[in-house]
Amino acid sequence: MNGVDPRAVPWSDRDVVTVCGTSLAGLALIVTAWFGASAEVSTSRQAAWLNLGVAGFAVGAGGLCLWLLRARRALGERRVTLIALAPADDDEDTRPRPARRAESTDDTLALPLVRAEGMDRPHRPDCPLVAGKEVTPAAIGAGEPCGVCAP
Repeated sequence: MNGVDPRAVPWSDRDVVTVCGTSLAGLALIVTAWFGASAEVSTSRQAAWLNLGVAGFAVGAGGLCLWLLRARRALGERRVTLIALAPADDDEDTRPRPARRAESTDDTLALPLVRAEGMDRPHRPDCPLVAGKEVTPAAIGAGEPCGVCAP
């Protein structure tokens, strides 16, 4: 694909050829049905051409649905990799390590809250939203807490 990372595009060349092929086949069937029905006078003979036109629509729509489902699957896979807790490279683990619970009677966390640059909400160090980012300590009452890790 001309030096483009295959993970950077949601569709492969085969997917594009498939959607173009099914769309053209569906369009050809619809046009054939249109011309065939226009030459007939009786509605009973036009019904056969109408069936061909409906089949053409089904072929075209089916190809487009498969294409969109492939895009949905690719976007879902990307979403999972973006919010995955595991690092992308096994060689280098840049995630902050979760702090241990303090031995206390009131069962509260003794974790320092952290915040990455450009973030307004404080997070726990093991929150997936700050994984792999440079973090700085944040005060406990410094802003509304993260909705994902709920510090």
